[in-house]
Amino acid sequence: MPALTHFYELFQPEHYDLYIDVNRAAKQITGQSVITGTAAQQSVAIHEKGMTITAVKSNGDNVPFTIDEAAEAIRIELPAAGATTLTVDYSAPLTDTMMGIYPSYYEVDGVKKQIIGTQFETTAARQAFPCVDEPEAKATFNLAVKFDEQPGETIISNMPETHEDNGVHYFDTTKRMSTYLIAFAFGELQSKLTHTKSGVEIGVFATKAHAANELDFALDIAKRSIEFYEDFYQTPYPLPHSYQLALPDFSAGAMENWGLVTYREAYLVLDPDNTALKMKQLVATVIAHELAHQWFGDLVTMKWWDDLWLNESFANMMEYVAVDALEPDWH
Repeated sequence: MPALTHFYELFQPEHYDLYIDVNRAAKQITGQSVITGTAAQQSVAIHEKGMTITAVKSNGDNVPFTIDEAAEAIRIELPAAGATTLTVDYSAPLTDTMMGIYPSYYEVDGVKKQIIGTQFETTAARQAFPCVDEPEAKATFNLAVKFDEQPGETIISNMPETHEDNGVHYFDTTKRMSTYLIAFAFGELQSKLTHTKSGVEIGVFATKAHAANELDFALDIAKRSIEFYEDFYQTPYPLPHSYQLALPDFSAGAMENWGLVTYREAYLVLDPDNTALKMKQLVATVIAHELAHQWFGDLVTMKWWDDLWLNESFANMMEYVAVDALEPDWH
C-alpha cells in the first residue's frame, strides 16, 4: 500500500469557527466550517464524509475543489501556500449510525422523544463539520449551534455557553484540542451540578426518563475523581466544567470528550438504593477511566491512532488507582 499522507502535513489548522444548524424534523444538518491555518502547499485536503459541499472559499474568494469520496476528502486548490482562511459551506444527513451527530431515542410516560448527541472518535468529526480530522491536528474551536428548539430544552458542549442570539447558542473558545474530542448535545435534559475544591463545575446530565436521585452517585464519583487527579497529576483540570452525559443510544461504553464525557446510560446513572455493589464499582471505574483521559489523551494526545495504547492503557490503570483512593473499602 502507498504511504498514507496525513492531511495535517498539507494544511495545519489553528482555529475553527463552526456553525452547525440541526433540523431534527428533516434529519438534516447544514453548516459552515471556517478554518484558519497554514497551507504547506497550494494543493491541500480536508476531511468530509457523506456531505454535500456547496462552496469552498479561501480568504473570501471561491476556489476550485473536488470531492474524493475514497479518501473522505475535499481536495482544494489554493491561489498560494501560506496563511489561509478556508470557508466551507455544507449540508449532511442526521444519521442513525450512532456516529457523528445522531439522535438517541427514548420514552417518557409512553411518549417517544429524542436527544441529539455526538460521537466523533475515531474519524466521525468529518461527518459533522469539514476539518482536518486527525488527532495531531489540534486547534482551538468556537462552536455555534442552532436547532429546532422547543421550550424546556438544554444544550451543552465542551465549554460553557457564552450567549444565545436569535436561536443560535454560542460556546466559549476551547483549548487546543483534537477534532475527535469535540462534543455537544441537546434535548430535554435534567442535571445535577456541584463544584470541586478548585472551582471546576461538575455536572451529570440524563434524560427525564430517570429519577433525579439516579444522578447522585455519578456526581459524587466525578467530583472526587477530578479532585484526586488534580492532586495526583499535579496539573489543574484545564477547563471550566466537567459534564457527564448519559445517552440512551450509545455504541461504546463511554467517550472522553474534553469537558463533556458521554456514557451509555447503564455506566452512569443508577438507583443508589437498589444497585449491587459490583455495579456501583463498575460505574465508578468507568467514570474514573474517562476522567483520567481528560489529562492523558485530551490534554496530551497521541500523534496517530497506532499509539492509542498510550491513552487507553494509562486510563485502564488509573481507573483502579483513582477508585481505590476514593473508596479504599472496596479493595
